[in-house]
Formats: sequence, structure tokens, C-alpha cells
Amino acid sequence: MITKKAFTLAEILITLGIIGIIAALTIPNLIYEYRKKSLETGLVRFYSTINQAFKLSAAENGDERQWTDFGEDSCSFYKKYLAPYLKAEYECGYYIIAEGQKPNKVNQNMFVGIYFPSGDMAVLSYSRVFTYTNQKKYYKAYTALMSGSEISNSMPYGKELFVFERTISRDPSNERGGIIPFDSFYPYTETQQLEQCKNTGSRGCVALISRNGWKIPNNYPFKI
Repeated sequence: MITKKAFTLAEILITLGIIGIIAALTIPNLIYEYRKKSLETGLVRFYSTINQAFKLSAAENGDERQWTDFGEDSCSFYKKYLAPYLKAEYECGYYIIAEGQKPNKVNQNMFVGIYFPSGDMAVLSYSRVFTYTNQKKYYKAYTALMSGSEISNSMPYGKELFVFERTISRDPSNERGGIIPFDSFYPYTETQQLEQCKNTGSRGCVALISRNGWKIPNNYPFKI
């Protein structure tokens, strides 16, 4: 008689249980690492893309410091100086989302929604501030607060929303032009930058990431 060896039902169940425990411990960490890497890549991509557009525009339209001052009219500024140099869809205005209702479009030239082929989006507000996100849930469904206006504790700055500013809006004499991470103009120490990110949300978070080589530091105060 030939005897075949096989696992018993109990052994199989124990093995499956061990696999389940390992998966429960490792999958959340893998998801977090994926989200973190995706955000790091997106921030660099956005920063590079926008600054390249500013450089191309300056080559054709002259020194950024001499560009027409449209005040807070982001729509006119974007159409003239950035739209021709960016491969992105855009629309002027913003959306308000009322609970249980579809987004309601508000025609307001202070805000421009920019939609990149990568799926990233940004909002230009007051011709000075860019708010970036790689969260598709905001795509064509953002509020005025998301657009870099007054800081709201209800908005996930530093988690899903990341703020950049035009260099000359911080220093009109700066020859560099383009954009910089919000608050990176100031000579904060690493500890001070961490506090800026932790305590004000929109302030300092991108600057904290950029000074770490565009990698989210281990002591980053928010869960991505």
C-alpha cells in the first residue's frame, strides 16, 4: 500500500491564520509607503513642471518682474503667462460642494483650477499661491478655502493639500522667479520648519519636505 503524506485541515487553517496575521501587519505599511512615494513624486513633478512653464514664459514675455500686474485676477494672469506653456486643462472659478449635492461652479477670476494629464491638480489663487494635490477626489470639486485663502482647520493642509507661492510675491526683487515651497523664503532651522508645518498646516510642510531632498521625513507630523 502506498501512503501519501498531506497536510491536515488543522495545519492548513493554522498556516492560513499565520498568513492573515502577517498580511494584516504588512499591508497597511505597504499602502502608506505607496502613498508617501506617490506624494513625493507628485510634489517634485508639480514643482518642476510649473517652474519650467515660468522659464518658458519668461523667455518669451521677458523678466517676470516686469510682467503685467493683474492684481488678484488669477484667470487673466494664468491665460497670458502660464497656459500656453503648460500641457494641462484649466478653468477659471471654483466649486463649492454642499452636502448631498453636486458641486456648484462659482465664476470667480481669483481662482484657476489646473488639471494635469498625470491626474494631479492645482489651484492658482490671487495670482500668487498654488495649492497642489494628487488626491483625485478634489478633481474639479474644490472650495475657495482649498485655493490658499484663509487657513481652515477643516481642510487637510499638509496631508492632502500642499502650498507653493510665487517667488516674487515674497521678494519682488528676486531674479529667480517661478515658485517656491510656501515659507521656504525664511531662514528657519529644521526644528522651526517642523513647527511651522505642525502648527499652521499649510505653512512649512512643503518646505520641510523639500529641504529633506523631497522626501517625507520620518518625523513628519501628519499621516499621509
